[in-house]
Amino acid sequence: MGQPSDKNVSSWFYELSESLASGFEASEAVGLSDGIPKKMKNSLVAHFERGSSWSDALAAECGFLESGERSILYAAERSGSLPEAFKELGGFRKESATFKSRIRLASIYPFVLLHFGAFVFPTDYLWKGEIEAYLVAVGMILIPLWSLGALLMIGFRVSPKFKKGFQRCIPIIRGFSINRDLARFCRTFSVCIRSGMSIDSCWQLSLDAANNGQMDRDGAAVIRAIKAGGPASEGMPEKGAFPRELRQLYKVGERTGALDENIARGAELYSSQARKKLTVATFVYPQMLFAVIALFVAVKVILFYKGYFDGILKILE
Repeated sequence: MGQPSDKNVSSWFYELSESLASGFEASEAVGLSDGIPKKMKNSLVAHFERGSSWSDALAAECGFLESGERSILYAAERSGSLPEAFKELGGFRKESATFKSRIRLASIYPFVLLHFGAFVFPTDYLWKGEIEAYLVAVGMILIPLWSLGALLMIGFRVSPKFKKGFQRCIPIIRGFSINRDLARFCRTFSVCIRSGMSIDSCWQLSLDAANNGQMDRDGAAVIRAIKAGGPASEGMPEKGAFPRELRQLYKVGERTGALDENIARGAELYSSQARKKLTVATFVYPQMLFAVIALFVAVKVILFYKGYFDGILKILE
């Protein structure tokens, strides 16, 4: 069964939110909403007609849901706030679709440049009339490039941890990845706390949503502090996965009783920072690649004319 795109899932979430807010039953709301494959929709309707909960039905049929989304919906079902949760998730998926679209568009430029360079670099062979050698040289550049791209795509699909680790190795993209994880943590936490869940459960579900190893380690210390009867803020290390501004937002919200509002502001802050990092990355890396290829082409041209004039001088001698 094909997996729906982020754009379609966003639309589905919004339609479910509107239907549930209008008073429709679960089976009716799913039947009226579009965005997921028909077979999946029919299976969901059958689950609800048999009396299944949202959590059980979605777990059985909707493999496209992320761990954070499952956590939010689980909390929302317990608190009776599913319409609001689906509306928020629709916004999250819409933003995710925007991120991915920008990444794809930004990758077109360097992809074209790399292929342009592959056809330009071995032009020495063309000038010598060696067509076969030229094609072999082009293949020696493109085949490893395509192979590496295919391996990365397979690795990203098979192992999300590999994808995240790869992103952490790239300057600027590393900042984008970290801020996106923080935004996911904050969004999930704010929804869970509004749903009336215990603080330790909110932390655990939010850490699952962020799916960040360092946050998991620091978050485990926070959960231990909560279970020991202390405030969560005391368990947050000063140097670790949780930045100073998030720790401050949490401490203030903990004392004033506005924890959900403060953490929601954190979600907006880190989403904004992630967007800025992505914008910088989509500008810097293509320009760097263009500069390298332009320099190489310039060297090629200079060497060609140098050889040309050297030949003329030899003839004149």
